[in-house]
Amino acid sequence: TGSCNKIVGGIQRFEAAQAAKVTQLPAYLLEKVESSMDLLNVVAAYYSPLTLIDKANLIGIARKMGFTKTQIAEGLFDALEIPPQAHLMNDYLFLLKLPGELQQLIVDKDLSLKRALIFQRAEAHLDWVVQLIQNLHLGINMTAEIIQNIWEMAQRDDTDFRTKAQQMGLWDIAREGIDDPRPVVMDIREKINAARMPHLTAAEETLKQTIKAAKIPENVKVKWDPYFEKQGLEMTFHAKDLEELQKILRGLSDANLEPVFDQI
Repeated sequence: TGSCNKIVGGIQRFEAAQAAKVTQLPAYLLEKVESSMDLLNVVAAYYSPLTLIDKANLIGIARKMGFTKTQIAEGLFDALEIPPQAHLMNDYLFLLKLPGELQQLIVDKDLSLKRALIFQRAEAHLDWVVQLIQNLHLGINMTAEIIQNIWEMAQRDDTDFRTKAQQMGLWDIAREGIDDPRPVVMDIREKINAARMPHLTAAEETLKQTIKAAKIPENVKVKWDPYFEKQGLEMTFHAKDLEELQKILRGLSDANLEPVFDQI
């Protein structure tokens, strides 16, 4: 609270000692905390290094104390090792909306904030995400790919996340009894590719024209993999000597390639 002027750290140690009927235990007592913001900084320092969820919890507590986003960014973010940008506040507060299972996944896998925010794509269906992970024993990479692709195609077709997942035959998979998840995961990949392919086929034709217009050297072979696992360009070429190599590299200038990568 705002009137707090001392804190005893490591409460879990005391709870464990109490359960073991230990009556005395050394304690760290931190005194002379001048303000509640100082207190939050003390807690951050005491428990450092903090997990992503720890940081989110401290930011949430600061908000409950009445601090503005700017005050928190300026007064607490440094202790949390977060860039002092107030707009990051909502990203961390979003993590507090996640079910406990997803918060624990973030901690166990030591996810970055950017990676953890993939769950924003399915914010209205987080219980479904939990069921999907548990039912198919999914890792974070496959989970992220499924969420991202459903979201992208929902945006493309101007529909909502659940409707698109149902159209792709993915919604009920989270609740079906599954003995061996491996063939199901392979089936999910096929369904995602099938849903994306009409769009990607058209995009590939357009990309061919863009590559042609970019005047990429003729002896450079360009391959584009439309599958969602590997979105990018694969460029190969053969140079018989240094002069030819330098000529090819000049032909692959930023100005030539920029429209190609913009399209991807």
